[in-house]
Amino acid sequence: MGSPHASSLRWTAITVRVLLALLAAMTAYEVGRAAVTGGENAFGSFGTRSLVCATAPGLFSVPGNMVEDPKLGAAVKASTSAPFMYPLAEGAEVTEPVPHLCRDDSGFATQLLYQSSRFATVVVLLAALLLLERLIRGARREGGFDETVVARLRFLGLFLAAGTLVSSLYTAIAETGLAESMVATTIRRPWELALFNWSVPWAFLVAGVGLVVMAKVVRVGASMREELEGTV
Repeated sequence: MGSPHASSLRWTAITVRVLLALLAAMTAYEVGRAAVTGGENAFGSFGTRSLVCATAPGLFSVPGNMVEDPKLGAAVKASTSAPFMYPLAEGAEVTEPVPHLCRDDSGFATQLLYQSSRFATVVVLLAALLLLERLIRGARREGGFDETVVARLRFLGLFLAAGTLVSSLYTAIAETGLAESMVATTIRRPWELALFNWSVPWAFLVAGVGLVVMAKVVRVGASMREELEGTV
């Protein structure tokens, strides 16, 4: 009969493998669809700092919609500007999405730049899950306090933090380059635009740093365990 710790790691390994399989399947589907259809073409935008946006729910998802309220339905049919198809909260308004620059460009270089920017962070996460699965296998085989496991844990943290940081910055730079190619003249201070569009992956940075700290904690625990065994 296996130990509770080994059983716990076994189920952890299964969970990681399931997540890895799901992410790999979703990525393969998106890459395949982009390869077949060309996907959404290049885009870039300045965005709006203070604007809070969300996808509007469907017509029948909100009570009191134009189908359920004859007066609202008549008002919508009589006007092209207001009111909306269902009641909105005070201060809310219907607006267009943040403007994007788009063009139909199936050129290899343009598509390579665009698609690589779409999947850069996903590739890093797939690699991180593979490293995590390898780490768990090593911990089950060699024990959680083994020096190799500690080194792999530290490397995983560094890889996750640095990898997502680089991939997100690459995405911002790639999108800026695509936007540059779609204006008639040029973009003033493109590096400012890239930094403005850069979505810093704070969650992955914190997770990566946390794994590095955890590796240090495990290493200290391993040293204390060795000292205790030597004393006994």
